[in-house]
Amino acid sequence: MALAPLQDPRVVALLGLPHDELMKEMQFLWSDGSRYGGADAAVELAREVWWAAPLVWLSKIPGAMDILRKGYRWVAASRSCAAAQCPAGESPK
Repeated sequence: MALAPLQDPRVVALLGLPHDELMKEMQFLWSDGSRYGGADAAVELAREVWWAAPLVWLSKIPGAMDILRKGYRWVAASRSCAAAQCPAGESPK
């Protein structure tokens, strides 16, 4: 497994998404080409990290993924950015 920040130009080329779309949520890409975003990406990543197994277990409870997705979207919409990393024209919160 290799990690790369969404700001990396290789990630833009690999995923084929515009910069604005990439900054909305984290992405997880498997070597077979399957791609996950947001809470789904967090759960996929948790499958690879032994200490994150409780997130995988939680995701299997009926209705839990809906709650995780809503929670992820809320956190993503509420986060602030560092001035050096904000998209052009956006000021930090």
